[in-house]
Amino acid sequence: MVVDSSRLILTEKTGLSCGPEALHEALYMHRKRLVGRLAELTPADWAAPTRCPQWSVHEVVRHIVDVAEYHVTQLAKRPEPTRFDRFGPFNPVSTPVLWLQDSAGQSPEQTVESLLRVIEEEHDILGARIDEGGAALERSAAGREILWHVQSLHIMWDAWLHERDMAETLGAGEPPDATVQSLVALYSLLIAGGVATVFGDTPQVSFHLTGSPDGVYEISGHRDDVRVAVGSDSPSQLNGPFEAVLESLAGRGPSLAEVTGVSNATVEGLSRLAVVMTAR
Repeated sequence: MVVDSSRLILTEKTGLSCGPEALHEALYMHRKRLVGRLAELTPADWAAPTRCPQWSVHEVVRHIVDVAEYHVTQLAKRPEPTRFDRFGPFNPVSTPVLWLQDSAGQSPEQTVESLLRVIEEEHDILGARIDEGGAALERSAAGREILWHVQSLHIMWDAWLHERDMAETLGAGEPPDATVQSLVALYSLLIAGGVATVFGDTPQVSFHLTGSPDGVYEISGHRDDVRVAVGSDSPSQLNGPFEAVLESLAGRGPSLAEVTGVSNATVEGLSRLAVVMTAR
């Protein structure tokens, strides 16, 4: 699907302005692309460290499988308990570590097999959920009410981020599809804006992300529904490299103030996501 990203808008409660179909295709292709990159790894590569403290490449990939499987259970709306329920309320720092217990002892080959299986299952069930339609709201990990397919955007954002965590071992490779990058940028700014709103006012700021497919993104909206749109009629107020900004928002690398060269209340608010993701 070709998406006119110049008109893309994402809000917490109305989701993507183009609908979830573009996400469906982009997530599937992004996952298949990762499988192709994993096929080139040596045993030493699988054991190599990543940006995630105490996690090897193999553990990061096992986490990606866990998240995909969790996504499937959420999309299926199954009433019976799943393996994830026994770990209690989700905590972005501690819960993923607990999930890894279920795949302890797996070989890299077994992990890739699990990933291939869940990719197809996820693609099928996400497609079925899109066909079903509806505007069900769900509670996000940040405690915000969001449209159901915004949760699926979170899943792709998580996959993009963890692929970046393995970049030293995976190498540069071909860049992700432009649609993937657009959707990841929109969601990254949305979740950062949502967390900032929990702690104060909704950010009202335009962001020029150099190297991004779209250039400028604008965060706006109100306390009950944060909005991010491609483009802005006002001059950019914050500037920074695409990948560095998104990684900073998620608690990777230098702070947002360092990346943008700006230290003010808006930057402090948008930086709260990094605190939430790394607090122990």
